[in-house]
Amino acid sequence: MSISTVLLDAGGVILDESEHEAVRAQITVEVLSSVVSGYTLAAYYSDVEEAVRCFCPSAYQYVFWKHLKTDRSTFDKLYASYLNICRTRKPPLKLTPGLGDELRPIAQDFKVAIAGQYGRELLEALSQQGLLDRFAHRFTQDDFPLTKPDPRYYEQIAEACGVAARVCIMVGDRIDKDVIPARQVGMKTIRIRVGLHRNQEPRVPSEIPDAELDSLTGLAVAVRELARK
Repeated sequence: MSISTVLLDAGGVILDESEHEAVRAQITVEVLSSVVSGYTLAAYYSDVEEAVRCFCPSAYQYVFWKHLKTDRSTFDKLYASYLNICRTRKPPLKLTPGLGDELRPIAQDFKVAIAGQYGRELLEALSQQGLLDRFAHRFTQDDFPLTKPDPRYYEQIAEACGVAARVCIMVGDRIDKDVIPARQVGMKTIRIRVGLHRNQEPRVPSEIPDAELDSLTGLAVAVRELARK
């Protein structure tokens, strides 16, 4: 059965999260510094690399837990404070540069859908940039009870698109939340090595994506080549 559908991760593929990540880093340093003397941005990014290497589902929680795991109540209090501040300083959504150029040829040959942990605000951002019409399916996380890294999340999306998982290509930026669960349900995978998880490496051969790119540039070509295999 030939490939018919391409699923695009929201964060790291559709969205450029670099500003978002910079804000989160600064907030983490501000909050942790109240109990961890001399905590710096350099320390934060070192902690994040540890989280990425050990495939921690949430690098943000990992950083707080690493320094506060001897005191669960303080962890709960500070992490809640961190989340509240993040909500107040949340930057507007920013689409990845070049997204439209890659989407255009992909949408000509395949049905395109979203597979990411963002809600309706993502559709609004795409609409504002005139790109929403490139998506044949406009589901968001708001439409599904499950989420990553549960493999059934990908099965839900395929079912909602009216196709089998094996005719889908999943494009994401993480091995743990995108490549592994998508492959488990039979999807082909393309990884974009960007953001916090750009240095995440497969632990075993089964975790290797079918294709990799260092940026969104060339995604349309990669999709077509993978679909021909």
